[in-house]
Amino acid sequence: MKVKVGNLDLEIVGEIELNGKTYKIVEVPSADDFKGFPPSWETIKNSMLSWRPYFKGKMLDVDGKLIPIVNDEYVLYLDEEMYELLLDLYYTFKANKPPIEVNVSTVVTRQIENYEAKLNRNLDPEEKTHLYLRYSIELAILKDIGMIS
Repeated sequence: MKVKVGNLDLEIVGEIELNGKTYKIVEVPSADDFKGFPPSWETIKNSMLSWRPYFKGKMLDVDGKLIPIVNDEYVLYLDEEMYELLLDLYYTFKANKPPIEVNVSTVVTRQIENYEAKLNRNLDPEEKTHLYLRYSIELAILKDIGMIS
């Protein structure tokens, strides 16, 4: 069954009780799974070097793991890379007060550097461009579901 979360229709894959409250679990598509471009794509693409997103969602601490919740109703089921991107956004823009020169492209660059570290090699320019686009699409998805604005 699908439900409208922000601007996107997401599949409900289950329910979970956390801290005495029941949430629906929705599967959030990664950039690889999303067909076409999300509605916020143009906005994200045009503002990557200046956008400082506001973190609207909630990160619920359950046994030391932060669980992403949107609209106080849905738990987001994300792939590992998208979860790491969301955590980086959370720590950068919600949990800390970054300097004014820090914007969303800083987070994307850090994610690419972390990916290179996991691979234990430097990516070529084409690979970096592909990842930059991937993370930009995932930012648009997160914006469209209301996790960031």
